Amino acid sequence: MTPSSAESLYHQVRFTYDPGRAPVWHAICRCLQPHVAENEALLELGTGYGEFLRFIRAREKWGLDLNRDLVRYWPPEVRPLIQSALAPLPLESGSVGTVVASNFFEHFTIPDGESILREVARVLRPGGRLIVVQPNFRLEPRRFFDDFTHKTPFTDAGFTDFLRSLGFRVLHSEPRFLPFSMNSRLPKWGWLVDLYLALPYRPLAGQFLVVAEAPPRS
Repeated sequence: MTPSSAESLYHQVRFTYDPGRAPVWHAICRCLQPHVAENEALLELGTGYGEFLRFIRAREKWGLDLNRDLVRYWPPEVRPLIQSALAPLPLESGSVGTVVASNFFEHFTIPDGESILREVARVLRPGGRLIVVQPNFRLEPRRFFDDFTHKTPFTDAGFTDFLRSLGFRVLHSEPRFLPFSMNSRLPKWGWLVDLYLALPYRPLAGQFLVVAEAPPRS
């Protein structure tokens, strides 16, 4: 499956490459690293420009994306899976310790999201973790559909219930995790992001974080 013309132009129109985001992602990875099994394989859904995989620590890294042109931005150790997220993953059952998805599930319908999550549950080992960061519609309803590829609005409560309905056990949830978008004129300094993530209340936050445990094998 290859991207449609709109999908192939998405990264040129809506989300262009910005090397200045690297310190931001480095800080985000420092925050999320405790949830990641460093001695196991990790899969990122919708890898984009590969910033998360550049800084997170894992024994083995897989990146999934539909756009082959983005692989040139990825770190050399990342193993690319260029396919639709709706296609079966070419990974053995229980072979992955962590699956990460950032700004991903809002691009799919509920039935498609369910299909993807069931495949995620298959490749995760028992007790493996799913880490999800994405727009919180409750906090940013006016800007959510500014992205023409958004299909399903989720709130933090709605998404945790979605996961529970599929057998995942929610371990951690933060309704206010990050600002809605990195496309702003605010300074992209790693220490500033560290400080922001340490705040008990985060102003301008528009994305939630959910960490969940894979359901037990049937």
